[in-house]
Amino acid sequence: MKLLIIHNKYQTNNIGGEDIVYENELAGLRQALGESNVFSYDVSNDDISKFKLLFSIWFSFKHYFVIKKLVKRESIDIVHVHNFYPLLTPSIFRAAKKSGAKVVHTLHNYRLWCISGILYRDDAGVCELCTKKTLPLSGILNRCYRASLFQSVIAQASFVFYKLIKSFSYIDYFFVLTNFQKQKVISLGIPEHKIILKPNSIASPNLEQKYKNGYVFVGRLEASKGIYSLLDTWLKLDGEIRLTIVGGGEIEEELRRKYKQDNIIFKGKCSRDKTLNIISESKYLVQSSLWYETFGLTIVEAMSLSTPVIGFDIGTRGDFIQDGLNGFLCDEQSLFDVINKSFNYCDYSQLSKNAKIKSRDFTNEKVFKDQIETYKGFL
Repeated sequence: MKLLIIHNKYQTNNIGGEDIVYENELAGLRQALGESNVFSYDVSNDDISKFKLLFSIWFSFKHYFVIKKLVKRESIDIVHVHNFYPLLTPSIFRAAKKSGAKVVHTLHNYRLWCISGILYRDDAGVCELCTKKTLPLSGILNRCYRASLFQSVIAQASFVFYKLIKSFSYIDYFFVLTNFQKQKVISLGIPEHKIILKPNSIASPNLEQKYKNGYVFVGRLEASKGIYSLLDTWLKLDGEIRLTIVGGGEIEEELRRKYKQDNIIFKGKCSRDKTLNIISESKYLVQSSLWYETFGLTIVEAMSLSTPVIGFDIGTRGDFIQDGLNGFLCDEQSLFDVINKSFNYCDYSQLSKNAKIKSRDFTNEKVFKDQIETYKGFL
């Protein structure tokens, strides 16, 4: 069995979970199946030329012919695509299928239905307006793609075009990351028989157990991550309850100016190793995102470090957090009470143990073994 793993990387100053998952899966599959059986093809948004993109975003002939040639030359059995937008375009699905390979696509986001990819708007909360329209204009009117009217027009037009030429019909199977996402994409029109639950995975941590203290938030600093609700709640809490913020973004300086309490510590963007160390030293990770995250990589990483998670009960969070067993579920209104309850929680050691146990469902060893068996079933 020969695999080709494909990914359109984000810019190096904005590396996201999809990029981390791609690199992790590529390394793990090569280790399991051998370097000679697992090929890769990736591009980076660092190389975007806006002028060229205006012409190639509809159908990339360049990548179409490269993938077609690669699949035939190496006798590739399965082409697994992570992100394809904007440089690769869905032309790669057609190229892979026309060359005789089975095609699978991991739905890391909801961009097939929403140009922002997250089914969320800052001014409206969870938003599914465009999923219900043949000609969705809401994404344009609300400037949902990078807050730009022009870019939103191009993005929306490109996805309408992809659907008109049936670009996604060349995909044999879709990998989804949680049960919540599976039900969501079924409701959005993907046939259930084409959907396979395949979660992301993490390497087993190699960190010593440490004394835990305080709370930590990890993520981009933007409104959709619930950072304002989180920090406004912290203003009301006792000063001895400490929150560490790991991550950067356009609103970082605004947040630093507004929230100057001694018990709120901004670390900015940190390396992956440093971030994991901070999580391992924290009593809880707080996941305050307000949209349907497709997975919960930081949740799983925290649990693998025996750090329970407090999360808003939105979307996929219920797939990971069992309230009162390995963390706590809440909403914006009850966050204050949950933080106070968790601070000196009498059975914290059991929460911590249960978090660690839950994380074992998402180890590289387990997920890659199941993933390889799934691939074999395609042949």
